[in-house]
Order: sequence, then C-alpha cells, then structure tokens
Amino acid sequence: TQGMVCHESYKDEKGNWLYPEDVEKIGEGKFIKKTDKTLVTVGQPESMSKSKKNTVDPEIMIEQFGADAVRWFILSDSPPEKDIQWSENGVVSANKFLQKIWNICFLISKRKETQINIDLENSFNSKINNYIFKIDRSIESFRFNVCIAQIYEIYNFFKDNLDTNIGNRTLIDNIIKILKTMLPFVPHLAN
Repeated sequence: TQGMVCHESYKDEKGNWLYPEDVEKIGEGKFIKKTDKTLVTVGQPESMSKSKKNTVDPEIMIEQFGADAVRWFILSDSPPEKDIQWSENGVVSANKFLQKIWNICFLISKRKETQINIDLENSFNSKINNYIFKIDRSIESFRFNVCIAQIYEIYNFFKDNLDTNIGNRTLIDNIIKILKTMLPFVPHLAN
C-alpha cells in the first residue's frame, strides 16, 4: 500500500548501528548514545532495515497512538508509489487530528436544535456530497493522501457550520456519511 518507509540511521563512534530508541537528541542534528553519552553519527534517511537498525516498532507506535493514527499518518504523507519519511511528529499530528474528528462528532451529538434555513441546509448537503464524490474518485485512483486532504477540509467545513442554521438531523446524517468514507483509513474511529 505504500512505497518504502524511510528513517535516518545511527552509528556509534565504533561504527556499530544503533536503534532509534538507543539514541537521544541533544540539539539540532546532534544525537548521543543513551547508554554512555557518546556522540552518534546520523545517516541520511533510507529504507528501514533490520541490518541498519533504523526501524521503528509498529507495535510501540500502535500502543502509544493507536492503529488508526499510525495508518492515517502513513496514508496521508505521500502517494502510495512514493517513499515516506517516518516521523513520530507526523503520527502525533495524525493522532491530534483524529481527536478533532472525535470531538466534532461529540459536539454534533450534543448540539441544541436551531431554527433551520432550508437553503443553507441544501447548500451544506450539496457541498458534502461534492466532497464525498471527490473522495470516492481519489480512492478509486489510489490517491489516499488526496482523500485525507479532503477530510481535513471537511472537518473545517463542519466546524465552520456548527453555529449556523443547519438542523441537527442534517449535521448528523452528513457526519455519518463522512465517517463511512473514512472507514478504509481509520476503521476503529469510523465505526
């Protein structure tokens, strides 16, 4: 589903490869070995491999951030045919965004009914359907990063329309549609 996942590699002063968890960042581009505090040489990002010990254990990431956040980051970063530069900050950002999706769903579920403006609702429905069409087309062409970019836009669109004269039923129906489009990317959250 993705090109190679790349990560920088690390060597100690004796030329031995080190795992990312064996090093500590002490400054911009400066790393030391955790055990003896000696300087570490940082190599260019390259495909993760056991021999160079530049791997990140997915189980640790999943335990820390959840499978959905890890999957979201990997799919959002680049097209499937391109390599991806691993970034824990990227996974943290993905996790924060998924929390925002959870929160917008909660806000919609607890929202007080408002006076409904039919024209505004029709415009809202049309815009959501247009987003869904774009996501569907992007999924068909394996452009998952484009789908995810659309979902970022959708989140902002929902957020901007929470305090308008759109009925709760319309918001609920449309957030359900969006969550269904998110199923291939974040099945746990979407369910």
